[in-house]
Amino acid sequence: LSISVYYYIMRIYQLTSLLLLPHRSRGLIDGLHPPPTKLPARGCATRSVFLRHVASVGSLGSTVLVSTAAPSRATGRCTDIESCREIGEAKVARDDAENPTAKLPGGVRYKVTKPGTGGGARVGPGSSVDLIFSVTSPGAGYMYSRGFGYEKIDVGDGMRSDAGLDSLRVVVGRGDVPVGVEAALAGMRRDERRRIELPPGGAVGLESSGWRPEPTTRRGKASVEAYRRKVEGNGGTQPGFPAVTVWDVEVLRVRN
Repeated sequence: LSISVYYYIMRIYQLTSLLLLPHRSRGLIDGLHPPPTKLPARGCATRSVFLRHVASVGSLGSTVLVSTAAPSRATGRCTDIESCREIGEAKVARDDAENPTAKLPGGVRYKVTKPGTGGGARVGPGSSVDLIFSVTSPGAGYMYSRGFGYEKIDVGDGMRSDAGLDSLRVVVGRGDVPVGVEAALAGMRRDERRRIELPPGGAVGLESSGWRPEPTTRRGKASVEAYRRKVEGNGGTQPGFPAVTVWDVEVLRVRN
């Protein structure tokens, strides 16, 4: 066995040890040394351990070699900041290619997060739409919702989650929801869900619908008031900040 061949086999041994026994073999990888100047003598501990390991994993054959060639891809895990970044960027690029973000006038953007079912009616001008929604702000978090299960309603015998028990009826063009949300509803069908990013302002934001739909809970009302102060500012002491709102909207029924 030549020195170079022995060296590369030892590297494979070290890498397979890390893959198969990561909690015991970290020290083997911390410092991969240059090729040895001579082979370990017959009978020495290093050579005997190596040979025993080769015998124990020999049945794995080429499968081990393929797995160790790219451990992060084989396991789907990142091992350092750089590999985490690469895996994350690849995932985002793949998602954008499969489900691109749609861009509408006024800075409105949306992405389909759940496709609709069947080939029924689609939302268009004048459609009557039953939907559920949830509103969040990246800076403030959850604001309010209807029908998503995040709120509780009185059903007569106590308070229960509003999931499946509450919804909002919207007539497209009537101003029941912000103009930007109406635009993003176009083409939706039953059971479809979209995530809509809505800039502030009278053109497409909450202001465009007179701050409708209004929240029904004390917490929701406080969240909307805090958001209003943020985007409008406070005179000359605190300028307004263009905070977006994010709407998760699911269509339950469409009538044209």
